[in-house]
Amino acid sequence: MTYYKYKSPSFAVQKGKISVILTIFFGLIFMSVAYLAQINNMVAKNFELRELQTSLKNIQDTNQQLTISLMQSRSLSNLEEAAKSLNLVSVDKIEHLKIPSGVFVLSQR
Repeated sequence: MTYYKYKSPSFAVQKGKISVILTIFFGLIFMSVAYLAQINNMVAKNFELRELQTSLKNIQDTNQQLTISLMQSRSLSNLEEAAKSLNLVSVDKIEHLKIPSGVFVLSQR
């Protein structure tokens, strides 16, 4: 009868396989942690972006209200009412001052 002796892999080969498996395992864990960190960073930036967009919308609404208020305050009817409240009169006839050409000297007293 013939016996075949089964040779078990040497310790160095087993050690090499274990180190490859551990390297792959820790590499996957490291990549998973890095992925989760990136996703967390992206979610945080998304929340910050939404907050800034809300702030921008509020500022734009305030700007629009102030623009409307400014336009209303500069409207012709409001200017006429302000002129009346300051006892100003409207100009009926405009006369321009005509200055003859020539040299003028101011005397000091």
